[in-house]
Amino acid sequence: MKPQILFTEQELSNKVGEIAYKISKKEHDFPPVFICVLNGAFMFFTDLVKRVGECEIDFIRAKSYTGITQTNVSISKSIEIDIARKDVYLVDDIYDTGETMKALIQHLNLNNPKSITPITLFKRWSSHNPDLIYGFELHDESWLVGYGLDDENGLQRNLKHIVGLLKED
Repeated sequence: MKPQILFTEQELSNKVGEIAYKISKKEHDFPPVFICVLNGAFMFFTDLVKRVGECEIDFIRAKSYTGITQTNVSISKSIEIDIARKDVYLVDDIYDTGETMKALIQHLNLNNPKSITPITLFKRWSSHNPDLIYGFELHDESWLVGYGLDDENGLQRNLKHIVGLLKED
């Protein structure tokens, strides 16, 4: 597999703007709550909430990978704000199998939000969630690094672009 830049800083910025625009068109009874799934979504989340207007923010930590191997979902940090009767946007980096998002939504539903809308910067072409707002659809990329996403050593989250490993024919 060979690494290459898959998404530039400008492409990422443009896509974040498109997602923010979709969200800003929605009506809310109260300022919406944006919840960042740590660690991978932090750069995407930061850029997104700067563009959506008035909102509350909080953070949740879920782990579903050890290195590059997917494991069971564990939640090690929950939210601290009240989300009852509020529209919640759950922001993660990638929607792959959907197991992490499903576990987080079940966990957050215990707090009686009005709605929970999942948002990810990337989704795998084989995944399906009709409520999901996403930026880019992935096809042959096996691993992404940069813009919050780390390599198997926990490094390279600070890249301004996305580097990916593509399957070679």
